[in-house]
Order: sequence, then structure tokens, then C-alpha cells
Amino acid sequence: MTTAPPSPLSIATIAILGLINVGRGAIHVFAPDGGLKMIAGLDTAAAPEVALSLIGGVGAGQLTFALVDFLVVFGQPMLIRPLLLIHTVQLLLTVFLLFVWRPMPQDIPGQWGALGALVIVSFIAAREISRKNHVAA
Repeated sequence: MTTAPPSPLSIATIAILGLINVGRGAIHVFAPDGGLKMIAGLDTAAAPEVALSLIGGVGAGQLTFALVDFLVVFGQPMLIRPLLLIHTVQLLLTVFLLFVWRPMPQDIPGQWGALGALVIVSFIAAREISRKNHVAA
């Protein structure tokens, strides 16, 4: 018995998450303010070097995650299910961090994006994992 190949929806979800990771990772790494001021409207005057270094590290992680997303979509689709679970856990932790444990002093676009993505990715992950196994021909 082998597992069913991943659904096109699950593959598309990982590809979209990869594109999102490229976009936000590139902003965090390459934008002069890392997106902290121009997008999130955060005041980094107290420690701009620290803020830029930290957000640059976040961006590097996002770019790396995008690479993994694309490697799975284009080369290892059998890893779609575990990657959906990893994305779900990562989003769950991000939402917990941004809304509960260490909320920002003001609303930022990423927190609402993470909450929306958590709902969507969780649904798609549950749907994908619940798909029936099938017998190999």
C-alpha cells in the first residue's frame, strides 16, 4: 500500500507559501529598513542596528524556508504532507507569539497574515492528511 500523491491544492499551497517566503524574506533582508518602518510602521529609533539585524535574521530564515518549499514542490512532492504540518506548527507558534506571548506595541500586517494563513494552511493540511491511502497498481 502506498499513500495517495498530494493533491494539487496542497502542492499549490506549498508553492504559494514559498512565494510569500521569498517576498517577505527579501524585504526583511534587502529593504533599507527591513520593512519595519515602511510596512509595519514600527519605531526602531531606540536600537535600529539591533532591529535590522534581528529582522534580517528572520528574513534569512524565510528565504531558506522558501528554498525548501520549492525543492519539495518541484522535486520531492512526497514531502508535501510533512511540510504542511511544519508550516502549520510554525504559523501556530507565530500567532501565539504575536498575539499572546510577545505582542507588538501596535498591529502589524504580518500578525493578521499569520492568523489568516494559520486557518487556511491548517484546513488544507488536515484535508491532505485525511485523504485515503490507495493500493498501488
